[in-house]
Amino acid sequence: MEGERRVLRKRKALDKDVRRMEYISSFLSIASESSRIIVFTGSGISASAGLSTFTSKGGLYERAMKRFKVKDGMKLFCNSHYRRHPKDCLALMGEIYDEATAASPTEAHLAIGRLETRGRLVRHYTMNIDGLHQLVRGATTWTGVRDCPGKTVSLHGCCRELLCTNASCDAPKVSTMTQAHARAFKGRKDVRCSACSEPTRPKIMLYDDADSELITPDLVMEVMDEDISKCDLVLWVGISFQQSASLEYFRNVQRVIKELGRGEEVTQAIINPDEDSWFNAISGMNNMDNTKVIPVVCDANTILSEL
Repeated sequence: MEGERRVLRKRKALDKDVRRMEYISSFLSIASESSRIIVFTGSGISASAGLSTFTSKGGLYERAMKRFKVKDGMKLFCNSHYRRHPKDCLALMGEIYDEATAASPTEAHLAIGRLETRGRLVRHYTMNIDGLHQLVRGATTWTGVRDCPGKTVSLHGCCRELLCTNASCDAPKVSTMTQAHARAFKGRKDVRCSACSEPTRPKIMLYDDADSELITPDLVMEVMDEDISKCDLVLWVGISFQQSASLEYFRNVQRVIKELGRGEEVTQAIINPDEDSWFNAISGMNNMDNTKVIPVVCDANTILSEL
């Protein structure tokens, strides 16, 4: 009996590997014919560049919990905590800036850049705040204006930029963050706007952020809906779907695809070496019978380089 169980386990593992390769092959076949691609990216796409993810062991939430003695490291990314303990949150943002500016774009970032230069990219929506896409030659950035042709949308802001939240300031709200600014934030010092002298903050979106409209305007959701009406492939890359924000974007895309009756026209793929990401995304979703969501259990650098 024990020998039979071992054989059964081996057979199941083999069957699983075969299915995984079949999914990858199917995805590459479909992707090769796709010319209107939307890409959503999460922190997993930057992990091979040495950047911390949010939810993984030793990631940003765990570090914040230990560094600032809170029960949940996510608190450092919540507006309510920021209002009570701004210096703690700003110090962590300064550390994130240092980590991001020491990194270089990954092969996955470069592959998305190639999709843009070849005219195949409808839009790249990133939940990352590291700004690595800005370092990719030929990549363009959406500025928050409806008709802006820029392709990469930083949904949650960018640690490489400073934001002045003073409504009466006549100067541009956004400026470039520097290492000197990061040192000041880590040293619990104010970084003041050169025009109005009010304190600034890194342009990083917090949960329930009071300044969200200055970081990424709500208009972005309308732009996203319009993009979905044009695409033939949606890629979800390096996203664990363990955070509410990523699930909200996923559900919104499913809603729009269903309302437009495009379930048979649009293929989606969840690209992540962790197979749980696919389950996390689709669990709890209803009426997805006509929606194609392919689990691509593979490293993003490897698979995107083949597009």
